[in-house]
Amino acid sequence: QRWANDPFPIVALDRALDREHFTSVVGADQDDAEMLAEELRKFPAETVLYLGALPELSVSFLREQGFRTAWKDDPREVHFLYANSYEREAAAQLFEKWLETHPMPQALFTTSFALLQGVMDVTLRRDGKLPSDLAIATFGDNELLDFLQCPVLAVAQRHRDVAERVLEIVLASLDEPRKPKPGLTRIKR
Repeated sequence: QRWANDPFPIVALDRALDREHFTSVVGADQDDAEMLAEELRKFPAETVLYLGALPELSVSFLREQGFRTAWKDDPREVHFLYANSYEREAAAQLFEKWLETHPMPQALFTTSFALLQGVMDVTLRRDGKLPSDLAIATFGDNELLDFLQCPVLAVAQRHRDVAERVLEIVLASLDEPRKPKPGLTRIKR
């Protein structure tokens, strides 16, 4: 808040600041999660696992809300798991413990690629491969996903669009007549 009235342009990137005082450019996390979950619903999976982390973070909350909106009329039960960080190891520990009392899910929605990596670590260690009928939906994109034998849905940040929007805002901030108002810009994946 101490920078709120500073003439120097401050643009928050990826995580929103107070929209009364700052300009932020963020991903459209809720819309993107809803779209991703709608696509995942098309798979004939009976067991569904949602794996997120730190639900108190705005990005985590928005992704969960998008998922829940897409899944609300679906009769299939969804198991919700939350790691205590977005680190691969945290996801692996949590997923391994969950598998002690549950079967391998047929559909998996992860809120980050690192969380998916944790699931893959455990599954490869236990079974030597991912089940070919496991449908995966995740945020983030990686060339590794192209080599998986199971169906994968992934949405990646459009870095060029984000960079162009931030540059527009910064340049406009330097031109007093065109100075942008504080607020929030969401960019879909």
